[in-house]
Amino acid sequence: TTAPVAGAPIVVPATVVSGPGAGGPIMPTGTRRALLIGCNYPKTSCALRGCVNDAVRMRELLRQQGFPDSGIRLLRDDRRTSYTSSAGGELPTKQNIISGLRWLVNGAARGDALFFHFSGHGAQQRDTTGDEADGYDETILPCDFKRTGQITDDDLFKIVVKDLPEGCKLTAIMDCCHSGTGLDLPFNYVQGRGWQCEEVPFHTRGDVQMFSGCEDDQCSADTVQNYQAGGAMTNAFLQALADNPMPLYPDFLAALHRNLKRKGHRQRPQLSSTQRFDLRDRVFHVTEGFVPNHNTTFGVPPGARRTKPVRRRKRRSGGMGLEGMMAAGMGVGILSAFMR
Repeated sequence: TTAPVAGAPIVVPATVVSGPGAGGPIMPTGTRRALLIGCNYPKTSCALRGCVNDAVRMRELLRQQGFPDSGIRLLRDDRRTSYTSSAGGELPTKQNIISGLRWLVNGAARGDALFFHFSGHGAQQRDTTGDEADGYDETILPCDFKRTGQITDDDLFKIVVKDLPEGCKLTAIMDCCHSGTGLDLPFNYVQGRGWQCEEVPFHTRGDVQMFSGCEDDQCSADTVQNYQAGGAMTNAFLQALADNPMPLYPDFLAALHRNLKRKGHRQRPQLSSTQRFDLRDRVFHVTEGFVPNHNTTFGVPPGARRTKPVRRRKRRSGGMGLEGMMAAGMGVGILSAFMR
């Protein structure tokens, strides 16, 4: 492969390429496991309303898709009395989220179907490794983030993506602000341009796709639909599948954007992946349609160079995000009803 040019992404045509795992279908094992996280941050200055609802509704979808209750772990913060309560195992604390992520991928094998959904606050913090083009890592905020800190996209990648075996499928939905590259996957799909490779990609063997609630420099909305609070992205996702349970990827992406636009939301969900594939020939389904490994290099390709961060783009969602509001001492409780 050609070494990346500093400051410019690698653009790869949206076609399936041959590779080590290009031959032979992947048969589902029947193992289905999911981690669902809803963080409302109740009784705090950054409280949200619809995140737990999102996780509960996603659980119902997965039950319909054949996920057993024993294979679904739901973390929620609407039933707690304290962080050390007897129900602490169900709280989306930093420790429990990390433990849940490790449980999700533990023993994962070829043909397994895994699912990860996070609904809550997302933020950004300065990148210390040099692998972010804008100089900032994307993060998710556990319910105890003020005490324990944030979870970065680097952390998420190392736990759930890096060592996932070839032929194991993981679908992720991140309904939070700044989530465009929330799992640090190497390939991002750009309409009309195909798959665009990160400047410093880390290639792996697993089959991982992530749908974000918005771009990295945008915010995701916390909204109300049919008299129920929820995330704009989660609502759009569930509505798209209700309208067409077996859509081709282009149709599914178009439905996500259309559903959000109809509700007046400016956020633009993004698709990223560990593998390049032809969207025109693949049906979106959380338990079927496995993609074998097509990457010929694992880890960071030779010649990939870390560069100085590019100038950050101005945020386009009418807000500075949770971390900016907290730093500025603004009324997060007032604004958080509209952004995550």
